[in-house]
Amino acid sequence: MNFLILGSGGCTLIPRPCCHCAICREAREEGIPYARTGPSLFLEDINVLFDTPEEVTYQLNRENIQAVDYIFYTHWHPDHTAGMRIVEQMNMHWSAAYIEGTPPSKKIKICALPQVMRDLGAIRNRFGSYLDYYERLGLVTPVSLEKEMPLRIRNIDLIPIPVEHAGYVSTVFVIKNQGKKVVYAPCDVKPFPVNRLMRNVDVLITGGLIPEGTLKGGYPVPEEDRLRRDFFTMDEILEIIDKFKIARTIVVHIEEEYGKSFDDYRKIEEQYAEYNIQFGYDGMRIEL
Repeated sequence: MNFLILGSGGCTLIPRPCCHCAICREAREEGIPYARTGPSLFLEDINVLFDTPEEVTYQLNRENIQAVDYIFYTHWHPDHTAGMRIVEQMNMHWSAAYIEGTPPSKKIKICALPQVMRDLGAIRNRFGSYLDYYERLGLVTPVSLEKEMPLRIRNIDLIPIPVEHAGYVSTVFVIKNQGKKVVYAPCDVKPFPVNRLMRNVDVLITGGLIPEGTLKGGYPVPEEDRLRRDFFTMDEILEIIDKFKIARTIVVHIEEEYGKSFDDYRKIEEQYAEYNIQFGYDGMRIEL
């Protein structure tokens, strides 16, 4: 399996617009890997895109992606869904549609757990749901996934595992092929699901890690703070690695507000080298 991290950032990109801190200045000057766009992953073998941040059009062009056949959504948050109109950008040819009634060139399958699909359908304006709009235009076909049941695309199984939160669900995707297993858990996956499918993972791609030390601006993270309730500490990530026997871990969803540069994350990698932890970056390839 061949994966490509399209976007390694979170809800605050690097550089953040109109920010002149040292981290953002460096990212503007150096570009990738110091710069990070919104959270997204691409599985090249079967043209599967995970989530659509606002920058997804740029990401697909940057990596010369030739086709997207499926979009799998983890949850409703804007940094994961606000680029949904990529389906229109890729496959709607407005001149031909208006003049000759030509339909879109293809339909993309939108795949999500039922709770996530309902949340996607609730993204709307006064005329109705965006997802319904794209379905009426013939751009998408919604596919409702079943909890812990594989959707097989060619010879690859994609298995959704829900993580319950107050009022909504996030999703961990287990991706299996020929004895290899990748887990994609980019955001809002604490508490990490205790599930047999998580054991003996070749690669865990996960977000929601607060780096050690102070955040941008010198802010400490108090022991009882909400951030510690919703995000993982490094010790908690190490516990997950040990508990589930994870061979390699790649951290994504890296926020500008953490106040660390690409070089800082390299130093953290060296510190935890025995655990085989890496910090992802835009354009990073993962091959199994």
